Amino acid sequence: MSDELLMTFDMGAGVARARLARPSHASFSALDKWMSCPARWAAEKLMPKPRLWGSPLVLGGIAHAALELACRTPDRVAPDWRALCARGVGVEYERWRARGWGDEPIPPGVAMPDGSPATQDDWVGAAAAKLSGFVLTDALGRVLEPAALEQDLEADVDGIPLRGAVDYRDVDGTVVDWKTGGTPKYRDARRRHADQLRLYRLMLEANGVCEVRAARDVYVEHHAWAAADLSDAACTDTVSRFHHAWDGIVRATGADGDGVLPLRPSGLCAWCPVARACPLARIIPSGRRDALSSVGPDDPRVGFAGTHTGGWNHVGKEPVMLDLFGLDAPVAEAKLSGPEGEAVARPRAGLPAPAPDPWETPQGRETMDRWMGSGPGEDPWNPTPKPEPVASGTEPATDPEAKPEPVPEPATDPEAKPEPVPEVTLAERRPYDPSWSEHGFNVAGYGFTQLTLTFARAGLLADGHTERIRPIALELLRVQWAAARKAYGPIVPDVPGLAEGRPERAALFAWLDSTLARDVERVLRLILDHDGDGEGTLDARLERIRAAGRLAALMLAESTRMLRGDA
Repeated sequence: MSDELLMTFDMGAGVARARLARPSHASFSALDKWMSCPARWAAEKLMPKPRLWGSPLVLGGIAHAALELACRTPDRVAPDWRALCARGVGVEYERWRARGWGDEPIPPGVAMPDGSPATQDDWVGAAAAKLSGFVLTDALGRVLEPAALEQDLEADVDGIPLRGAVDYRDVDGTVVDWKTGGTPKYRDARRRHADQLRLYRLMLEANGVCEVRAARDVYVEHHAWAAADLSDAACTDTVSRFHHAWDGIVRATGADGDGVLPLRPSGLCAWCPVARACPLARIIPSGRRDALSSVGPDDPRVGFAGTHTGGWNHVGKEPVMLDLFGLDAPVAEAKLSGPEGEAVARPRAGLPAPAPDPWETPQGRETMDRWMGSGPGEDPWNPTPKPEPVASGTEPATDPEAKPEPVPEPATDPEAKPEPVPEVTLAERRPYDPSWSEHGFNVAGYGFTQLTLTFARAGLLADGHTERIRPIALELLRVQWAAARKAYGPIVPDVPGLAEGRPERAALFAWLDSTLARDVERVLRLILDHDGDGEGTLDARLERIRAAGRLAALMLAESTRMLRGDA
C-alpha cells in the first residue's frame, strides 16, 4: 500500500480534494456514482475496496456470463445454471486476459464466513444460486430471439462521450439489462435503473444500430422485471442530469481541473472505500460490516483540512445534557439579547484566539459568499432590507407652488476613515464550543456540522436543480425546529426570522448546537429515507418534508409521553 496522500477532506467546505486523470469516456456506472457522491467516485478509483466473499461485482460478472451463454441456445429455457456459471468463469477470464487490465474475475485469497479460503467452485455455486429457478421466458414472456449479446457501444450523446455494453437485444427492438441484485424499493433507485436503459436507447440509435422499441430491467433472482419509460421527454431529462455529472467530472479532473469533489452523505456511505475517514459519512446499521473494510482516518492516503477529527470515530460528549423529564417545567423563552435586541450567542470562557484564516483573503471571502448562498458583502441571514414600494394612488397631495426644502449634506471629515466591515471567519475550536460567537464560526461545532448536513440533504433532495437547494434546506430547518417545539415546548429556543427564511445567525446556531436539534434531524432523516424519493417538483418536495415533520412531531410527542409516565 502506498503512503502517498491521495485525498484530503475539508468538512467545513463539505468537499474532498484529489487529483485524477480525466477519463476519455463516461460509462453509466461512472456518471451514476458521480451523481451519488463525487468523492466516492474518486475514492473508488484511488483506493478501491478489497473484494470480499459475496461481492456483487464478482457474482454479477459470473451470472452475466452464464446468461450470455444461455441466450446462445434460447430454446433451452431452463438450462443447468451451475454448469453455465462454471463455463462463465472461463469466459470472464478470457476477456480479462484479452483486455490486459482490470481486476481478476475471481479474487484470490478471499475468506469464507467460516474462515476457510473461497474456491472457484464456491463462487460458481453462489452465482448459480442467484439464477436458480429463473427461466429465459421470464424475460419477455416468450422464447427469446437474440439479435445481439453483450453488445459493446460507444457514442457521443449530446456532447457526452458514452461507452457501455447492452446485455441482451432482441430482434423486435427490445433491450434487456440483467440485474442480479434485489428489486429497487425506492423510486430513486428505480429511476436510476431506467436511466441506464434510456442511455442504451440513445446510444443504439445514435450509432444507427436499430430503433429501440422497448427496454426492461430483468431481476433474475426474483423472477421480476420493470419496463423503462423511453419517451423523448424522459430521455431528455436523463441526458440533462448526466450532462451535469459529466461537466462535474471534467471540471474536477485533469491537469486543469480544480480537484474539488463534493461530499454527498447518504445511506450508501457504508459501501464507500473511505467511509470511516469521511467526516460526513452516514453509516447505517446494515452497512457497518462493509464499512469496516474501508479506509480509516489514520490511513496515510487521506488527510484532513480544518477538522477536529476524521471519519465516524468522533470522540467526546457534551458536558451538559438536557433534562427531558423537565420538559413541562416553566422556563424562560430562550432568547439571548444583545444590542438593540439582536440575538447573540453566549461565548464560553477560555476560547483560544482564532488562527490565521485563509477565508480572510478576497478569494476566500468570495468563496464563502458563494458557499453560504449570498452575494459578496451580503449577510445571507440578514440581508439589507429593500425600501417598501409606494402603492399606486397613495401619493401624498403636494402644492405645485411649493419649493422643495434643500436637504442639508452631512458634514464630512476629509481625514476620517471608513469603518471596517466585519468579516466572517472560520476557526477550529472544541466540538462542544458554540458554532457561532463574536470570534466567527467554529467549524468543529456541532451546529456547524448540522447546518452542513442539512444543506447536503437538501442537495440530494434537489435532484440536480441547484436553485432548489436553499429553499429545501430552509424548509428542513423550519420543520426540524417546529417538530421539536411542538413535542418539547419552550425548552427549544426561539429562532427569530426562521419562518421568513432569514433566521438570525446566533439564534439559529444556538438551536443547531443543541442535542435536541440533532435528535430531531435524525428522526426526520429516517422518515424521509423510508418514504423514498417522491415526486420531482419543488412544491412536492417541500410538502413531503412538511408531512415528514408532522409525523416526526407525533413520534417525538409519543416518546415524551412515555418519559412522563403517561398511560
